[in-house]
Amino acid sequence: MKVLTPNGSEEVDEELHQIAYEEAIKNRELALVHLRDARNLLYAVAELKGNSTLARATVLMATAALETNLTYIAYIAQRFAEARPNKLSLPQLDFLRGIDRQIDDNGRQVERRARQRLSERMVNVPDLFARILGRRYVRDPKSAAAKKMDRTIERRDAIVHPRLDRDVSNLGWWEAAEAVDAVELYLASVDRCLHPYLIGYGTMLITIKGPTKHDLGIAHRTHGKKAPKRKNSARPSSFSELLVRDWTDSKFMEMIALGHGTDVGSDGSMLTRAALVFLYAMIDAQLSIVSQWKIQQNPAAFQAAEVLFLNEVAAGVGHDGEVWLDSDQHPFKKRIKAVPAILSRVVDGKEFTPDLGSDWGRKILEGYALRNRVVHSSPGETMPSVSKAELTAAVNAVRSYFVELANGAPKAFEHVKILLND
Repeated sequence: MKVLTPNGSEEVDEELHQIAYEEAIKNRELALVHLRDARNLLYAVAELKGNSTLARATVLMATAALETNLTYIAYIAQRFAEARPNKLSLPQLDFLRGIDRQIDDNGRQVERRARQRLSERMVNVPDLFARILGRRYVRDPKSAAAKKMDRTIERRDAIVHPRLDRDVSNLGWWEAAEAVDAVELYLASVDRCLHPYLIGYGTMLITIKGPTKHDLGIAHRTHGKKAPKRKNSARPSSFSELLVRDWTDSKFMEMIALGHGTDVGSDGSMLTRAALVFLYAMIDAQLSIVSQWKIQQNPAAFQAAEVLFLNEVAAGVGHDGEVWLDSDQHPFKKRIKAVPAILSRVVDGKEFTPDLGSDWGRKILEGYALRNRVVHSSPGETMPSVSKAELTAAVNAVRSYFVELANGAPKAFEHVKILLND
């Protein structure tokens, strides 16, 4: 069957198309699962009259769908590059692989995981894929679709790293719907550029039947509509309110996930996946909020490097002599040890580091590894489900971590004992 390509020709590389088909057969669930989860959660947001916790969970799962699809698209691009050598340079291939080549102290080349911004991946991954086909992918940053995505990513970042000046307590159905719309619009734009090599995307992004006799296209939920004006009455006015909200939201998701039924043939569901992602977002949020709180209380007590680390900010001086600031997110394992260590030393006046070698420490890292497999599943792997037992184990490990913080740094984490006893 002849298929029109974006340039209007009917030329399709049958060898590459066969590769794409084989990968689609093996990885169809990888591309679809989180977008399906986000869509289903969105129904629950509406049924619970715009529940803000489920709205935030929808944003998290929609952006997880974005990242998972970028991983999948990058993998197909690598397969195409193997079949068509010399189409991409080594640095371009390394970007698709997510690696950075460096020379160690012994003069040997080593490969390390590259730190890539989501905004860079959204443009570079489909564009490198397109280059193999003799095309280019261009994302218009001023388009309505791009602005929806930018707002969604900002909300995702604010959920994981909340601040009083960018709080997302008042998220509702609209913001959750815009997140799903944004991901659908982005994937549709990539599919159009790479057609017909993203097998199954036409089905995944199929027109959705509306409440009337007319069909509604993708991103129909917020298309041509204005966002509602939110009242700030629900916005936390203090760090303590932020801490309580993030903690109780995570408990709410846990309660729903463990109290809900499971998928057919599975010990888990979309809710257990969402609850696990939400749980580890809560850890990041708690550490971020406490850090901001203690710095605000006594800024002079902290060294400049400590402030930058706690706020996940990098600083430097450019060629023009001007100081630049940028985000500098740290590995999870480093952050859950180093943040309490700094706060204990400054606020409590003693040395303390959480013991990740303990039983709960190993389990919290196992839970995080499972969370990463859910959000960053690799092609060829079975899409991991999160069973209720696995979610419970992670929840108990996280609770033990906060017990450790409350005991090891009681002044820095004075709020934790109240949360644990509630």
